Amino acid sequence: MVVRRHGITVVGGGAGALGSAVVTRLVAAGRHVVVPTRRPGRVAPLDGVTEIECNLDDVDSVERLRIAVEASGPWDGVVSASGGFAGGRAHEVEDAAIEAQLAANLLGPWRLARAAAASMVAGGQGGRIVIVASRAAIEVARGQAAYQVSKAAVLKLSQVMAAELRGHGITVNAVLPGTMDTASNRASMPKADRASWVSTDSVAAVIEWLLSDAAAAVTGAAIPAG
Repeated sequence: MVVRRHGITVVGGGAGALGSAVVTRLVAAGRHVVVPTRRPGRVAPLDGVTEIECNLDDVDSVERLRIAVEASGPWDGVVSASGGFAGGRAHEVEDAAIEAQLAANLLGPWRLARAAAASMVAGGQGGRIVIVASRAAIEVARGQAAYQVSKAAVLKLSQVMAAELRGHGITVNAVLPGTMDTASNRASMPKADRASWVSTDSVAAVIEWLLSDAAAAVTGAAIPAG
C-alpha cells in the first residue's frame, strides 16, 4: 500500500472563478497550494499560496514548474481548472478556433497532469489528479463543436491516466460541472434562467473531496456537478 505524505497541491487556473474557489477551500484546510499563472499577481494573497509563473502552452515552462514544485516538496495533488469556451458549429468552425479550444481544454491540462504524474511516480507516495471537464463532454448541444470535442477528449484523458497510474497509488478523476454561476457567465447570458446554475464553491467542494484520503478508492470517475 502506498503511504501518502501530504505535500503540495497545484491548482491550474487558480486565478479563475472556479480555481479561486478551489484555492480558498484548500488553504482553509491547511494545504500548501501552488498556482501556475502566466501573470503573477492575479491570485488573491493568502497564506499558504505560492504563485509560479508558468505558461501551460509551453512545454519548457511546465517542466520548470515541475522542478520548482519538487524543490519545495512532493506533489500531493493537482487540479486542472483552466480552460476556455468558444462557440461554432462543426461544419463552420475554422481551424484556428479548433486549435485554440484543444490547446486550452486538452493540451494545457494534459501537460500539467503529465508533470504531476511524473513527479508522483518518481516520489512513490501516490497522489491525486483532478481534471475539470464539463457536462459538455457527455452531452450534445448545437453550436459548441470545438468546445464539446475538446472537453470529451480531456475526459477520456482522465480515464486513460486513471488506468495507467492505478498501480502507483495515484487516482485520476474528472469533474463535470454544468453551467457555473460566475460573473463572466452572467455577463454573457444576461437573460438566462440561473436556477439550475451551480456555484463554484459547490464544484470546489467535490474537487476538495477527490483530493482527500477519503476518496482513495475512487479513480477513473466522471462526476457530474450541478
